[in-house]
Amino acid sequence: MNICKPSVPDSQPHHSKRTLFCRSCEHASPIDGDWIMDDSVHHERRLCPRCGAVVDQPAI
Repeated sequence: MNICKPSVPDSQPHHSKRTLFCRSCEHASPIDGDWIMDDSVHHERRLCPRCGAVVDQPAI
């Protein structure tokens, strides 16, 4: 039996196209992952759970 090894080493994380990245601390998680949802403003936005930076918010 032949076993095929993946072309990407396990040390490199695999991120889908629906992954958000925090520019402040480089935290990465799926769009529906561990981001903090903040609706205290007039629109909903996502905050980083590690550093609190705004990661995603709709354009006004």
